[in-house]
Amino acid sequence: MLTSFFSTSKPIHTIIVLVYMSVSYFVANNTLFSNAFSWKPFLQAVGVWLLFIMTLFILNFVSQKNELNKRSSYRILLFAVFASALPVALQSPKIVITGVFVMLALRRILSFRSGLHMERKLFDAGLWLCLASITCFWTGAFSMLLLAGLLFYGSTTLRYWFIPLLAVICVAILCTCYVIFIGEDQSYILSIIDDFSFDFSTYTSLTILIPIAVFSTLFLWTVFRYIQDSKRATIAQRPLYLLVIFMAIIAIAIVVVTDNKTGAEWYFFLIPLAIIMTNYLENASGKFFKEFLLWIVVLLPFTHYFLS
Repeated sequence: MLTSFFSTSKPIHTIIVLVYMSVSYFVANNTLFSNAFSWKPFLQAVGVWLLFIMTLFILNFVSQKNELNKRSSYRILLFAVFASALPVALQSPKIVITGVFVMLALRRILSFRSGLHMERKLFDAGLWLCLASITCFWTGAFSMLLLAGLLFYGSTTLRYWFIPLLAVICVAILCTCYVIFIGEDQSYILSIIDDFSFDFSTYTSLTILIPIAVFSTLFLWTVFRYIQDSKRATIAQRPLYLLVIFMAIIAIAIVVVTDNKTGAEWYFFLIPLAIIMTNYLENASGKFFKEFLLWIVVLLPFTHYFLS
């Protein structure tokens, strides 16, 4: 049974998930094999694949380090399956690269609770979020997560509030130097700013609609249990629960305002969803229902290839 097999964390689980992710990624990018071979796109695809794998390891590290979940393999399985259900995201290097930046920022934000090296962590988080907003503009909204973490763990120290701004200034200076170096003008910098749109017409495609519907249903089903568990958590741990929920809310807001909606924008929502659903699988009763739920998730990516 899946729930029993992945209820522990062993190297074999990681190997299985990595193989699954690799197959899913290269199937999503099958044009590499159907077109005439070229080293440049091949090496780019391999680089993005490595970043995709890196995202999984950062997620696993962040979850274990901050005790967001127990020592099970659910979170890596769920993230791998959720991402595989969105091949359009795996086909976008920009989305995968931004996902790494967001995860690195989340790693720093959640580590605020230790109170150690706060200046360095604040600068790093601000830097990663600036880079994320350059590659995908609206992911800059995750800056609110940084401010929320600072509010929970460092609001009494005034200088902390200015350190993320310093990171923004540093990135702005570097970007300006780069633009001057390549001979462009300020319009080149302004081109990173995306428009917003509330047009969801692309979601009428079943290959996009079905995964989104499953993600939304799973979130609504499991988030209330997550909120209940946050109330039973220790005072030091409780803000971490709230930050994960807040991250999910921000990710949904990014989906709503993104201009060119392809379904790939849901990729950032998968990170908090994997954490929240893992908590449900680890703590909820009803073994048969959890098994049924996990099988639905595992089979979800196959619907895309069945419908396309």
